[in-house]
Amino acid sequence: MIKNHMKIAWRNIWKRKFHTIINIVGLVSSMAFVLLIAAYVWQTHQVNSTLRHQDRQYVLQSEYKKTGIGLELTTVGALPKALREEYPHLVANYYRIDGLTCIISNGTAVYEESVSLGDSTLLDMFGFELFEGNASTALTSPFSVVITESAAMKYFGKKEVLGESLTIRNFAGEKHDFAVTGVLKPTAQNSVMELNAALSSSIFLPIASEQYFGRNVDNWNNLWIAGFIELQENVQPEQLAIPIQNLLKQHADEQVAANLIPQLKPLSSYYLDDNKGAVRKLTNVLVLIAAFLLLMAVVNFINFTVSQSFTRLKEIGVRKMMGSSNIQLILQLTTEYTMLVWIAGLVALGLYPVFAPLFESIMLTTLPSILKLPVFFFIYFIFAVLFLGVLSGLYPAFKLSQNRLLESLKNQLANIQQKHLIRRILLFTQFTVTIVVLIAAVVISRQVEIFMKGDLGYDKDYLITVQAPRDWSEAGLHKMELVREQLRALPYVNNISLSYGVPGSFADGIQQVQKVGSEDEVDALMIASDPYFSDTYSIPLLAGQFFCSPEETTMDNSKLVINNKTAKALGYHTPEEAIGQQVSLFNNRFTGTITGVTDDFYANSMHSASPPVIWFSINNNNQYRFLSIRLKAGSTLDAMTTIEKKWKQLMPDAPFEFRFMDDTIKNMYTIELQLQRASQLATVISIVIIALGLIGLTALAINLRLKEVGIRKVLGASFRQIVMLFSKEFYITFFLAVLVGCPLVSALMNKWLANYASRIELTMGVFIFPLIGLILLLFFITGGIILNAIKSNPVDSLRDE
Repeated sequence: MIKNHMKIAWRNIWKRKFHTIINIVGLVSSMAFVLLIAAYVWQTHQVNSTLRHQDRQYVLQSEYKKTGIGLELTTVGALPKALREEYPHLVANYYRIDGLTCIISNGTAVYEESVSLGDSTLLDMFGFELFEGNASTALTSPFSVVITESAAMKYFGKKEVLGESLTIRNFAGEKHDFAVTGVLKPTAQNSVMELNAALSSSIFLPIASEQYFGRNVDNWNNLWIAGFIELQENVQPEQLAIPIQNLLKQHADEQVAANLIPQLKPLSSYYLDDNKGAVRKLTNVLVLIAAFLLLMAVVNFINFTVSQSFTRLKEIGVRKMMGSSNIQLILQLTTEYTMLVWIAGLVALGLYPVFAPLFESIMLTTLPSILKLPVFFFIYFIFAVLFLGVLSGLYPAFKLSQNRLLESLKNQLANIQQKHLIRRILLFTQFTVTIVVLIAAVVISRQVEIFMKGDLGYDKDYLITVQAPRDWSEAGLHKMELVREQLRALPYVNNISLSYGVPGSFADGIQQVQKVGSEDEVDALMIASDPYFSDTYSIPLLAGQFFCSPEETTMDNSKLVINNKTAKALGYHTPEEAIGQQVSLFNNRFTGTITGVTDDFYANSMHSASPPVIWFSINNNNQYRFLSIRLKAGSTLDAMTTIEKKWKQLMPDAPFEFRFMDDTIKNMYTIELQLQRASQLATVISIVIIALGLIGLTALAINLRLKEVGIRKVLGASFRQIVMLFSKEFYITFFLAVLVGCPLVSALMNKWLANYASRIELTMGVFIFPLIGLILLLFFITGGIILNAIKSNPVDSLRDE
């Protein structure tokens, strides 16, 4: 019997090709999107899943009661090792990373990139496998290095590089060869090799080489080391609270011990929960959007199926007259509708390789190939399609089978009022979801536009940043200052500045500032730079001068510059009042004089308010990382070619790797850009679905009232009157959906916008223009279908009587 039902179902599907195509387009649109989102969500949950014992491993980070002591991302350098050595019954293993940026070369292959200086426990603790080398000794000797296969191809052009050498430059400008003692096999994405964008590495050095780089990892005063620990079986992270406090009290600085609150974050979920759970929030929103679209597609399928089933009412009547039971009719119709959903599911699955590259470009990410997805992924998909097919087809099948014999033979539906109510509820649901998705997409796009084009307090146009080769000796700083001046002399360069950080990379460099003689402290972001920073970034100077005037030949290292927010926080009523005042830093270990006050600007992202800022001369510690170059308006390509040529003349051993500030800003808002593009894609799909839904519902309304239309035409009703007759119900339902959808999306968007210090206002325009677009869509679709329907001869709709 099932075989016969499937044959009949296939014949009916093939017979109604046009209706089948419309149904499949709506279902495939939503299913394909859901499939891509499911693959993306699955991939995000696979980060760190392949690490050995990842369920017992934790990232050891810090929270400080008092700001300006250390970073949240890192921990005390000596702590992980001490926990393992003194509490072996609690801690099974540990690994530490000191993130460096070095110039690495092999012949003509010269790059400046991140390097991980860490413990020899790396390979054993996380289960990383070597393509070549001995895992137990690869990271034990000084001047050895373990690299990934991609790094081997990058520097040597081959994977078999055991025993080869890489030349690595330290912060004193010295060079030394490091022997390759291991080549890592490709690994899945993990937070050990990529803790964040700044601590992402494919080159791993042993802690035995720390002296060459002037580092001291195993130190209780080093608060800037990324730490990982692995607990013994059945040990809970809470059990380490007292041991950590005991170790800190015994060995660490008194201020650190009193203020440090250790944070053990599970490595298994670290990627999802890092950065205030940004990735987890994004995946939750994407899942919600996908669920909304799938709901719309199911509702649309039910509507369209019912509306197109009038041609089969006589068939149902004849089947009943020949003895078919309601159960048999339900089984037959459900088989047909389920088969239709199955076809859409298979098409969506087949289109995955086609749509995946488009999705990757839209979402700024990568997706696993369909062959790399696990078996259970397809099992879940099969069950989901089966469930949706039965769920979507059961209602129309049940309603049509329940139609009485006489009404079926007369091509009429029973319980007309009930059908009207159901149709309105389904239409209301579709309109509400579309309104929410469309307005949300508009709000997200406008907010992202603020990020990209808003007032940052500095001019980002024609501005590039270049990683400067690090030689943090006095001679190295002097050399870089000479390079700066020679680059400044180029005709394409408007201004240039040397600094330790640039917007987007200042991280948590917060220091406490206080007026001399005052106990009140102000948390301010410290920026180490030269005197040209404000001019290069076009940050307005409100009073005084930026460190020194151009006429001064020597630099007084005690001079400081603050922004307006710092001046107000220190109690100065005007910028001019702050000039010449003395403030102290570093727990009163440094006293400086304020020489200038700038306007406020966003030092990092707009996720938080622009902070108080204080500038500190790089001559105090000789440490720098970036050259910021403002180009003259004109040919950017010619400018970059000229600068790169001059760079190679001045520093032939240093790669010229630059980034436009526009790209830096985009990287600050990767999650928001992904959400914006996903919402725009969801809006397009929802409009396609609602358009198909309107076609189905309008056809259903006309089919229910064909004889009424015929009678009205005979009695002289005009086209406008008939359009108003049918459209009134749609518009009433639409406005009811507006009354529900607008407050709902307003609440959702206000909650989302609360995450940002600088945000748009939800004005009436945000709601009105999308709604006008939907009204026009409703008008043209319903008007077109009604016009096509009333062209028919009224006799055709009345002859059955």
